[in-house]
Amino acid sequence: MGGTEISDWEVYRLRSLKGGLGYTEEKLKTIFRDLREIEIRKMKVVEQPKEFFGVPGFLTALFQKR
Repeated sequence: MGGTEISDWEVYRLRSLKGGLGYTEEKLKTIFRDLREIEIRKMKVVEQPKEFFGVPGFLTALFQKR
């Protein structure tokens, strides 16, 4: 698992992961196994500059505390 040294806020502020993280759907489910999965899907692509961040090939996930 790779990573970046910047905070989540910086990712959204800069609109870049600066090398970022990459997780498969299975890895996300493992990491958040104690939470209830709401949704895992491919991120919607958002052309920049915009208020929102979205790039091809990334997953986005929503989990909820049980």
